[in-house]
Amino acid sequence: MRKEIKEERTGFVNCYADKLPYIIEKTTVYFRLRGSQLLAKMGCPLTIDQFITLDTIAFNKGICQRDLAKIVLKDRSNITRILNILEKKGLILRKNTCKGNRMVKMANLTADGKKIIDKYSQAMKDDLDDMLSEYKTEELLVIKKVLSLIIEKISKNTNIQI
Repeated sequence: MRKEIKEERTGFVNCYADKLPYIIEKTTVYFRLRGSQLLAKMGCPLTIDQFITLDTIAFNKGICQRDLAKIVLKDRSNITRILNILEKKGLILRKNTCKGNRMVKMANLTADGKKIIDKYSQAMKDDLDDMLSEYKTEELLVIKKVLSLIIEKISKNTNIQI
């Protein structure tokens, strides 16, 4: 039996744009656009995807490309393209190493990459915090838990290769 969820109507009654999955997607797009605009306003020389990737490497030293792709939700070809750009800009170094029985490429920040993160990362996090500041911590934890449960259910029932 399907639970009916009473949703606030957006004017697009009963179409995909009126459903929770689309509202979640729309929220993500808005956050990414805001992040892109903030980076541009601060004069950051990176796109939002490049920044998120660099920031993830900064807090996961020696991360392999496969794990990085999973965290930033990029397929292998996209993460390779982004890493090539970051490497060309002198912001990361990649080296081959063994993980288990296979060769993997690990990424680490260079001194210039650390400077970029030191200059822009906190402002980006502060902006996210500001966007969510009018919500109580308990409300945000509930949202995070529910979204995590939705992701878990979708992952179990769908063949997703990230």
